[in-house]
Amino acid sequence: MGAKFAIWMDNVMPSLNLEKIKMTSCLEWETLPPFEQLPFLKSLKLDEMPRVKWLERVAAEDGCLFPCLIELVLRGCPVLKELSSLPSKIKTLEIQKLGG
Repeated sequence: MGAKFAIWMDNVMPSLNLEKIKMTSCLEWETLPPFEQLPFLKSLKLDEMPRVKWLERVAAEDGCLFPCLIELVLRGCPVLKELSSLPSKIKTLEIQKLGG
């Protein structure tokens, strides 16, 4: 219900080998968990997150935030301002109700 993800997520992210994440209706969140710490992430879906402004907190060193990403779905993120460069192997890209 708060404007931010739980603090424990910052500490746990580097130790996870997650491949898929779907987050829905985090209506008050303004920042996202550190997804840039998930090098094996293949699918990221964000739906109805109207206050999130940035997809990442820091830029990726090699210019690509998610090197293994093949699916990105962003819906209902009207104030999202910028997407970092996406990998060339992305197969599914869906963007609806995105800011600019």
